[in-house]
Amino acid sequence: MQLILKKDVQNIGEVGDIVNVKDGYARNYLIPNNLAEKATKGSLDARERDMARIKAKAEKLHQEALQTAEKIQAAEVIELSAKAGESGKLFGTITTKKLAEEILAKTGIEVDRKTITLDNPINHVGDFNMTIKLSSKVKAQLRVAVSASETIKEAIVEEETETEEV
Repeated sequence: MQLILKKDVQNIGEVGDIVNVKDGYARNYLIPNNLAEKATKGSLDARERDMARIKAKAEKLHQEALQTAEKIQAAEVIELSAKAGESGKLFGTITTKKLAEEILAKTGIEVDRKTITLDNPINHVGDFNMTIKLSSKVKAQLRVAVSASETIKEAIVEEETETEEV
């Protein structure tokens, strides 16, 4: 089915693009979620008329995303501390929700947790890299430094699990 995208759709296209997708994907996801419309003669003519406005709006959003990326990258490092064992393994993991809260606290910029991707899960003490996808073309890189706020002896934890098994 041929559609005109109303919004950017990951791995499909950007606003104003004419794309061919499977009928079920169009009817069940793209059209009901107002992400696309059928490419009829009338909608194609309207797209041609509105193309300059669509491109100007996309450029404005791109510039805003670039400015936001600069502000986020100016923070350079997000420092967190959590309870850890003697080997440096954290009790639990640091989630993208927690990272989004820390970015808001440090930079004043609200970031959706779904836009944050991590190279590796943060489940031990050390430095990690995260990528924040601000738009389809703009990504911000930030380093996360995790330290132990409290070191707990792991031998105690092992003894407790042994007594529970008996």
